[in-house]
Amino acid sequence: MRFGGALLAAMLVAAAAGCGAETSSAPVEALWSEHCAGCHGADGSGVPARRGLEPRIDLRHSEMLRPGVGSPGLVFQRIAYGYSTMPGFAHKLSRGDIQRLAKFTAGFAAR
Repeated sequence: MRFGGALLAAMLVAAAAGCGAETSSAPVEALWSEHCAGCHGADGSGVPARRGLEPRIDLRHSEMLRPGVGSPGLVFQRIAYGYSTMPGFAHKLSRGDIQRLAKFTAGFAAR
């Protein structure tokens, strides 16, 4: 019986160790530059040529990012799975990196 308890405890510890979202070692600014800035611009204002085609590309005025109004979960979901013309990045980025990008993106509404 003691063996079963020790095995169960070891399994719980191993499972808990894997609960944190894995991230790359890349700074979030580098992730933004590589995956997001091509459309959203370095400052979140949107690339001028694309703003006319997709007004939501300007993140500085996004309701989704406004404190008290927006939803961090929705931002994560849109980065991971895409929305409208925006592609999803779940197949390219780890969950942790998507979380970091979602948090980074929220800063554009405050600027």
